[in-house]
Amino acid sequence: MVVRSFPRLTTAQLWEIVDPRFIDPRSVAALHQILDLADRDFEVAEDVIDLAAPKMRRFLSDHRLWTLLPPDAVNPPVRIELRHRQRTIAATQLRLRSAATEILDRFNEAGIESRVLKGLATGDLDYHHPLQRHTGDVDLAVRPGDLDRAVALLRKAGFRDHPNPFSEHLLYGWTLDAPNGVEVDLHTRLSRRSPLGDQLFRSPGEALTSLPGHGLDPAQRIVHAAGHFLIAPPGTRRMSGLIDVTRLHRRPDLHLDDAREFAASLGIESLVGAGLWLEAQLRGRSDILHELDRWRAPDWLERTTRLVPERRLVLDHLGRYREVPKGQRLRYLPTWLLPNRHQRKLLRQSMQRATGRLRKEWR
Repeated sequence: MVVRSFPRLTTAQLWEIVDPRFIDPRSVAALHQILDLADRDFEVAEDVIDLAAPKMRRFLSDHRLWTLLPPDAVNPPVRIELRHRQRTIAATQLRLRSAATEILDRFNEAGIESRVLKGLATGDLDYHHPLQRHTGDVDLAVRPGDLDRAVALLRKAGFRDHPNPFSEHLLYGWTLDAPNGVEVDLHTRLSRRSPLGDQLFRSPGEALTSLPGHGLDPAQRIVHAAGHFLIAPPGTRRMSGLIDVTRLHRRPDLHLDDAREFAASLGIESLVGAGLWLEAQLRGRSDILHELDRWRAPDWLERTTRLVPERRLVLDHLGRYREVPKGQRLRYLPTWLLPNRHQRKLLRQSMQRATGRLRKEWR
């Protein structure tokens, strides 16, 4: 049996990993209620959620949680505000789904196989209603060999390159803007750290009910949700991704052994296991924690699997060179050796904080 190397963390420290701003007890209690609400299939308990807790409305917006709240989950005076926010979000979601439908139809006509990822897929397959899961863009996976053809097809249809596309050296995919303004991300990998290849397409996936396409199967979806959540830097993680994990655990056809096998094939087993561990700890799921004992323990370069609230950017930068395809490594070397100004600032801050921690420990 693998011996876990996760630290012993308090509930407050666990919530700090989700978002460093989650420090006020009233706000944390309200967010914990929302997590429990997802676990209870959105059946409202007797206690209403305190939207007057400090920064609570900001947290609900930043973490895309407004759409998860049934009217009975809040006090009557704020139900009008809740309905207004949900209608506003629904309007943007319908525009996003319209763009996704057009793209999937075009890909189908051109013979380009794809998989719908993240919020669009989980909303369709794991929530009561697709609009219950708030998402911000269209995320689709295509085979690496189909990426250029897919991008050319969408450009011809009026899609424009996004100002900040994926790195051409790391070959994550490409980002475009639809004619209606929706951001579209075409992925050739499930996440950073995972390799190029066709692993995502070895399973037929799961047919969507409200879009003309397929999502990943449940084991693949929970791997993506947990890994994508944890690999994001603190302050950019969204609790909606953690709730996706909670919702997926309710699937009777989900088997964590299948998820472990899929994560291992992508080389991100320890990363995903850490994300699942965090969610299980917050919900007190000892049965899931027991199953996670069989997952691979973290290695020294997997900085996020150590579950520290602060991103170890130096180790991340060292580890990133592993992701570069062999044919791109010489071209990427100058970028890797000479980070841009923003990267240098983040690296410098990370090193300063690491030095501060060491000094504190030596005292």
